Amino acid sequence: MYSNTSRNDFIDNFVSMGRMKTSEGGEGNFTVEALHALFDYFEQWEDETGEAVEFDVIALCCQFAEYESAMDAVYEINADVYRDVTENNDSETAEENLLDWLHDQTIVVEFPGGIIIDSEF
Repeated sequence: MYSNTSRNDFIDNFVSMGRMKTSEGGEGNFTVEALHALFDYFEQWEDETGEAVEFDVIALCCQFAEYESAMDAVYEINADVYRDVTENNDSETAEENLLDWLHDQTIVVEFPGGIIIDSEF
């Protein structure tokens, strides 16, 4: 059974399950900015595909991860790629190249302040 979920309900579900990072030091999975970006991504997905997205906070926390930058994400995911790209490039070029690498590997949702990646690749 599916029901429509508003942006506020989407975020409130993460908050109530302790899965949103807060300024008070809450150690959730996502910042509020990332949750807005994730909500927009899923709305766009539904509009483009005509398929409903199952809303399961825990499943989304397992599947997606937020990072401050592509460099942070790749450093955690694949140290060899990170090293190869960062050794020969300045930080701006390395960030661009690593973001391109991530786009080739998986779903990347960019937003002001960071990125979200589908970590199941």
